[in-house]
Parts: sequence; structure tokens; C-alpha cells
Amino acid sequence: MLKRNQIFIYGIILVAVSLLPQKVGAQISIRTGLADDRIIETGTSYEGTISVVNETDEIQRVNVYQNDYLFYSDGTNLYGTPGNDPRSNADWIVVSVSSISIPPRQNIDIAYLVTVPESTSSFPLSGSYWSMIMVEAVPYASANDLEQRRQLGVRQKLRYGIQIASHIKNSGQSQLEIKNSALSQGENGDTALVIHVENTGDVMLRPQMWVELYDLKGNTLGRFDGAQNRIYPTTSVMQKIHLGLVEPGKYRAIIIMDAGDDEIFGTEVAIEILESADR
Repeated sequence: MLKRNQIFIYGIILVAVSLLPQKVGAQISIRTGLADDRIIETGTSYEGTISVVNETDEIQRVNVYQNDYLFYSDGTNLYGTPGNDPRSNADWIVVSVSSISIPPRQNIDIAYLVTVPESTSSFPLSGSYWSMIMVEAVPYASANDLEQRRQLGVRQKLRYGIQIASHIKNSGQSQLEIKNSALSQGENGDTALVIHVENTGDVMLRPQMWVELYDLKGNTLGRFDGAQNRIYPTTSVMQKIHLGLVEPGKYRAIIIMDAGDDEIFGTEVAIEILESADR
């Protein structure tokens, strides 16, 4: 298996809104990218900015803080204490403000500085390190709104997560593993292959995934594409790749994960589609 040092650049957005009895008052947006990926050498630093826009005719206040971020194929998302995870770069980051007010219809840039150390206390730096800067709106509320929320125990929250990822240049090993796979059938008879993929290396990858389906005679039934997911070291994702309407029988499914630069991971699984009661 070939290894590579090039890192994919990709952004994600996190918007978390609680269930509300009334409209959220704060209205902000992020004008800059929702991820900052840098290929960087140890012992150096770099700067970045997050441009926050007030979309309303009233002053809006935002809180700015950090979180570690992990996600798993069972749907779990963890926003942990910054700097706790071994691959967190939160301690390398200094954010210019923790709270700021934005005038109506204006935008303000929040600056941050990332200083990459030469090494950690226990081992040299290698591969990908990441965390999130959270930009959370503090909604405007009248006295009536505050009293209603006090009685209902409801807190309004709108936040954006900007991923700050530092990829150490010319370092790290890439490895993806399929931890589990299973068939899923919908009510209309559609068959899907559910695949749980874990990044067991130390470099972030964003592979293109697909399934090639064959019968036992070697005849191809087609290629079925999945999505591209950003997968950090120690994290995992679930892909549900739809195979369409497949006749009952036994098949060979070849699962391909193409991370680019001639770096391809794959495995073969045997599947059997049973006759359903409504056929």
C-alpha cells in the first residue's frame, strides 16, 4: 500500500439549534471558510481569521470558545474539553476574543494564531491534529422572552464550528479499515450495504468510496458510489451505499476506498440477499 503526504482540504459546518417555542433572535453567518487546513512544519506558526456577519438591524453578540471534536460511525459526536485529545491542536491556538458585539449589518474578523511546537512532551509530531473554534450567537431577548424561557426551561443556541486542522508536512501514515458491514433493505426492496470505516492511521483522509457488485460467475452488476467523508485519525464514519433492486442470491461485493495519489484501500465481502415475504 502506497503512503502519501498530501492532505485533502475540506470544510465542515456545525450548526446546532435547540428546539424552540419561538424564533431565534440572533442572526449571524460566517463569511470565511468553515475549515482551515494547513500543511505546516513543526516549530512554525500561522494566522487565520473568521469573518462573522451580523445579518440583522440590531447589535448581535457572539461568544467564541474552543472544543476538541471527535465523531464515530454510530452517530456519536463529541465536543470535548479543548486540548484533552492526544491529537488536539487546541493548545496551539490563541483566539483574539472570547466575546464580541457586532454592529447592525456589519462584519467583524476574529483573528487566531496557531503555533505548532517542535514536538509534544511524549513523542514527535506526525500526521494530523485538529480542534474547533466555536462561534455561538447570544440571541436578543425581551423581558417576555426571558420569562417564557425561564418557565419552559428552554435555551436558544445557534453556533458554528470552524475546524482548525494542522497537518505536519511530510509525516504520518495513512490507513483505513472496514470494521463492520451489513445489508439493509428498504420497504420498496431497495438493498443497501452499510459500511463502518475507521481511520487507523495518523493522517486525515477523505476517500471516495464505492462498491462493485458481482455474481458468483464473475458477472458484474455495476458500480455503486458512496459519498466522500472527512475521516480523522481515530474517528470513523458510516456509509450507506445503495445497490438498488437486487435479485435474491449470493454475491461478491468489492468495497473500494480511493484516497488519491494511487492510495487505494479495499476489501471483498460475501453477501446473500434473501427472498422477502412480499416478493
